[in-house]
Amino acid sequence: MLIGNHWCNVDPTYGDWRIDEKDYILPLERIKKYLKKESKQLVKFSDIGYKGKNINPPYNIQERYDAADINFPGILTVGSNPYNCKYRMVDGRHRIIKMTNMGIKESMFYIIDYNIFLQRLRPVPKIYSSKQLQPNTHL
Repeated sequence: MLIGNHWCNVDPTYGDWRIDEKDYILPLERIKKYLKKESKQLVKFSDIGYKGKNINPPYNIQERYDAADINFPGILTVGSNPYNCKYRMVDGRHRIIKMTNMGIKESMFYIIDYNIFLQRLRPVPKIYSSKQLQPNTHL
């Protein structure tokens, strides 16, 4: 089951993840139909920009970290990120941190076309400012 959101915002912990300096949200169910077997690729973790990548120890919600199923591929797109990596992580932060802690350096990921990613984004309602948005907020 794919639930949750990908936030494109300025986060006080993780930095500026906006697209063209605008806040967006991507409800993950909007990309579910693009997660196909043929869109999976083996990707090195060093090529992925994800929230908290250079925070040590990374901020984690322990319950989500413990429940992270590393057998389910994360979701990436080729696109801008604060780390200037080839890929931007859309989903799977707890999984990649868990795998990194296990000594794993690469894994299978779904790769979503960047144009599809952009088309599925929704503007964040104006009642929310970037300072109020948190990764686990649901609209």
